[in-house]
Amino acid sequence: QGLPMIRGMFFAFPQDEKAWDAADQYMFGSDYLVAPVTEYGARQRSVYLPAGRWQAMDGSGIIESTGMTVTAAAPLDYMPVYKRLA
Repeated sequence: QGLPMIRGMFFAFPQDEKAWDAADQYMFGSDYLVAPVTEYGARQRSVYLPAGRWQAMDGSGIIESTGMTVTAAAPLDYMPVYKRLA
């Protein structure tokens, strides 16, 4: 379809105003939300999860989001990634 693999959050959630403001996280394809750590020395970060079911790829479980911000652990060897579940 010619769509880029890395997309701004607004691309996947055009009706969600908070997705338009999430400049430091992105979608990888249509199913994975990636939230890189951009603050020096940070070991956790806030991640906006649009409405839906999300599975944390660190094994911490499934989140039923109504469009909320969560605090994700971000140790040196892991970048917060969430998989969108159907």
